[in-house]
Amino acid sequence: MNLFKAAVLSVLFLSFFVPLHAQDQINWQIEEYIEGYSDAYFNAQYEKAIDLGTEALHDIEKNFGRVNENTAAMCSNLATLYKIRGKFSEAEKFYKRALEIYEKTLGLDNPYAARVWNALGENYQAMRKYKEADSSYQNAQLIWDKNSGKNNLNSVLVNSHLGSLYKDERKYKESEEILKSSLASMAEAYGQGSPVLIRPLSAMGKLYEAQNKLTEAEQYYRYVWAVFKGNFSLEDPSVEKAFNRMKSEMDRLWNQRNEPIYKRLMDLNELYVGPWHPDAADILNNLPMLYLKEERFTEAENIYEDSLEIMMSNLGPMHINVGKVLTNMSKFYRKMGKFDKADELESRARIIREKALLANR
Repeated sequence: MNLFKAAVLSVLFLSFFVPLHAQDQINWQIEEYIEGYSDAYFNAQYEKAIDLGTEALHDIEKNFGRVNENTAAMCSNLATLYKIRGKFSEAEKFYKRALEIYEKTLGLDNPYAARVWNALGENYQAMRKYKEADSSYQNAQLIWDKNSGKNNLNSVLVNSHLGSLYKDERKYKESEEILKSSLASMAEAYGQGSPVLIRPLSAMGKLYEAQNKLTEAEQYYRYVWAVFKGNFSLEDPSVEKAFNRMKSEMDRLWNQRNEPIYKRLMDLNELYVGPWHPDAADILNNLPMLYLKEERFTEAENIYEDSLEIMMSNLGPMHINVGKVLTNMSKFYRKMGKFDKADELESRARIIREKALLANR
């Protein structure tokens, strides 16, 4: 296991592990379920993660009650897993339940509710329920502004999602203004090479490509690629920086080990884009597909090869995201008329998908 992946999984373990001396009500069964479902998430075994997360929720309800902040936190993460699987109605149900619990236990304007409103907005956006998505994002933003003041970083993050929503609604001028403002604030806060920037940068590229402004789109897609490669290429010294970020997170979680579950439970919806992220392969596909459109075949091929190498070195050869990159490469070579190469890559991708199906059982 490589250094960065080990760090990620260590953080994940500390995120969910609750020592019995810290909170006697929590039993080992809850810990095992939560550790299992989180590990399944990072290995893209989403159906297995849903099953284990459901078992964890049942035990948390038994130990803490149905109307409890810990129950709400688990509901929110289950919702995110359903959203990843494209089961948006199930996700909506769990997000709404989490909101109801948080509002009953912590009040209408608590930060945990704000996170759920943001996640619910993304769910509605994926369903193309744009009015509901806009309202959800606005609710999240209002809560963050009330708790942390105007232009706080959480509100800026929500604002970037609003920019992405306006892109989908073809409100290009509003989208561009919001995304540029959000990116400037996030880059200042986290650094210009932070993986936190990957999603809004990708949204900017998509925005320009939708308007056929291919030069501007390429600029942002190349920025995405530089950030991703700079953080996750094992040949790049900035991997050490990524490890240090994760170590810092581990220290923070250890210091909070006596806090309730809901205060320490990693929010799956807010994880930045890394090799394990369910959107990673699609985001990395934007730049080579643009090059394909411009008939810059060698440049596209180089990006695909490097993407595959980074994915395999971080995740191993049989992770579903490796399979997604192989599938994208197969489609690329098929469009170029290189059918033997396309068939070979698709065959490798199929083996990975079949193994993933077995692992999810």
